[in-house]
Amino acid sequence: MTDHSETETARLRAELESTRQELEDLRARVANAQQLANMGDYDWHIKSDTNSWSDQLYRIYGFEPQAFNASYERFLSMVHPDDRDAVVAMHKQVYETGGSWNIIERIVRPDGDVRHLATNGAVVTDEDGTPIRMRGTCVDITDRVRAEAASEELAASLREWQVRRRHAFEINDNVVQGIGAAVLSLQLGDLEAVASYLDRTMRAARGMMGDLLLDRADDSPEAGSMVRSTPATVPASGTNAEHEKIKVLLADDYHDLRELMRFQLERAGFNVVGEATDGQEAVTMAGELNPDVIVLDLAMPKLDGLQALPTLRERSPEAQVIVVSGFATGLMADRVLAAGAARFVEKGVGMDVVGLVEAVMSERAS
Repeated sequence: MTDHSETETARLRAELESTRQELEDLRARVANAQQLANMGDYDWHIKSDTNSWSDQLYRIYGFEPQAFNASYERFLSMVHPDDRDAVVAMHKQVYETGGSWNIIERIVRPDGDVRHLATNGAVVTDEDGTPIRMRGTCVDITDRVRAEAASEELAASLREWQVRRRHAFEINDNVVQGIGAAVLSLQLGDLEAVASYLDRTMRAARGMMGDLLLDRADDSPEAGSMVRSTPATVPASGTNAEHEKIKVLLADDYHDLRELMRFQLERAGFNVVGEATDGQEAVTMAGELNPDVIVLDLAMPKLDGLQALPTLRERSPEAQVIVVSGFATGLMADRVLAAGAARFVEKGVGMDVVGLVEAVMSERAS
């Protein structure tokens, strides 16, 4: 009898050892699979706030295996601050309703490295339906996310290059060719043809600007979006002798255009009291010089025309503001007039600055 009991005990011990060895082998295979897949698992016991993490999950979070108890507070402290509220809300929802969840979350390792995890989980309840555990898996998908971002960046760069290439051809076809034809006509002394070519070129350029700026029909540049870097320009010429009744302030960062407008206005007898090279200078000079008319460009350094308009109207309320711009009338006129300008005029062959000043002054007198 004793021999039989000892034999049975030895058999049971052998079976237990074999089962233990099989479990150890299974754990090793699971651990190896998790390491290869860069995946870890967790099992959070809610009441005791103890969380069983696999070795690989610790590694994913940037720690040595089993380095600490991953309490819920400790876990949340490692979730990216921008994702923390979404993670808490997800856990709260499944805690109250049961079931499972999937979420993409970011974590921050101790060295500051941000990792992206695809996390899933399920709620385990007792016989009464009370949640007692939450368990699931986390897969580190950082490499995939970064590869997709790099691929998207490359695709965007390619699209941008294609767009720029198309625009280069359009500039050649619509602008360079037109200017070239105007230059040739000028050499031949055909001023009528020069004007015609320049007018068509300006209209084509405005059309291109509209196509580049508009994503939808009601989209147009906002105040401040037309501020550009200060170009190398000749300093403003200062004030002229104030012997004429109508004082005009010119505000345009393109020196040659200012010179031509000043020449036309002074030849017609107007008093050009100042020339501003940017929007901020226009605002300052308007307050100092109290002009009757301000000829204002839209795209300028420091402040663009739309930004400057409200202050110009405040500092020089009696001044009539004429906005001259390379933007098309349909794109900007309504917004400019609503901001207080008396006129909106497209820069081009048909622009008559003398006639414009005469017109707005006549309207103010009436």
